Amino acid sequence: MSIYETDIWRLGIIKAPMAEVVTKGVDHVHWLDEEPAFQFLADPFGLCLDEKLYVFAESYNYRDRHGRIEVLVYNKSMQLLDRALVLEEAWHLSYPILIEDKGNIYMLPEAFKSGKTTLYKATLFPYQWQPVQEFSFPDIVIDPSVFFHNGLWWMFYTPADSGYSRQSVLSVAYSESLVGPWQLHPCNPVRITPSSSRPGGSVLVINGDIILPTQDCTKTYGGSLSFLRISKLTPDDFEAHVINQLFPQASIFQDYCQGVHTLSAMGEYTLIDAKKMAVSPIERLKIDIGYHVKKKLGLLRGL
Repeated sequence: MSIYETDIWRLGIIKAPMAEVVTKGVDHVHWLDEEPAFQFLADPFGLCLDEKLYVFAESYNYRDRHGRIEVLVYNKSMQLLDRALVLEEAWHLSYPILIEDKGNIYMLPEAFKSGKTTLYKATLFPYQWQPVQEFSFPDIVIDPSVFFHNGLWWMFYTPADSGYSRQSVLSVAYSESLVGPWQLHPCNPVRITPSSSRPGGSVLVINGDIILPTQDCTKTYGGSLSFLRISKLTPDDFEAHVINQLFPQASIFQDYCQGVHTLSAMGEYTLIDAKKMAVSPIERLKIDIGYHVKKKLGLLRGL
């Protein structure tokens, strides 16, 4: 990829449950409005509550290279009712997976640049979130996908190591409680391949089958999705194989047909993101120069 090719992501809502999308593919997407130049929304996760759709996503601007979490609130006619910044830290945030447990709503965003993994609890959903101090996790994670199954909490994630492994390694952890203590699986890493390791959305349990969307990064970061069927998942064993794939077809994804790396469940709806490559050498050069000047002057927030 040229240094002047820039990943730009866009969010979409599919009016079909995720299980149907996994088995039958995508035949329609309601695309949300595009962001201003060199900005994007990605990694959507959401909840459908009180006849409203709450879509949480990473908000990213190449001018400061800092991810924040925003919420977009829609009615079921796909009209935008509200949009707000709900979580910002000194470090980059992305992948705001939502978790419901004991009547509470939690968020576990990727925050590996902070050097830790932090769980947040909604104190006033969807706008206010506080860190859960008693939460602990023995690893620093990328794209954590958490779900409850057979009496245990499970987390699929990619360890925050360097280089190649960030797109090609899958690890597992489990716990009796969402806040921990969490145990790392003895078979870690359970999978090593750029085609189907890094998590890419919600975990589904369909008729006892565990399905994990994973990113196919063989040709480009987030080029498509591979769906893993986890055929064995216990504290001692793990087995999985790819059962299906999702490619961004130009007829449906339009200009954003060069990648898809998140698919998540939202009740009767499914959230998706898609990528296009923006090529604008002069504008990108201006943005990069501005970024480095601000960084040198200490005008940027973040690690």
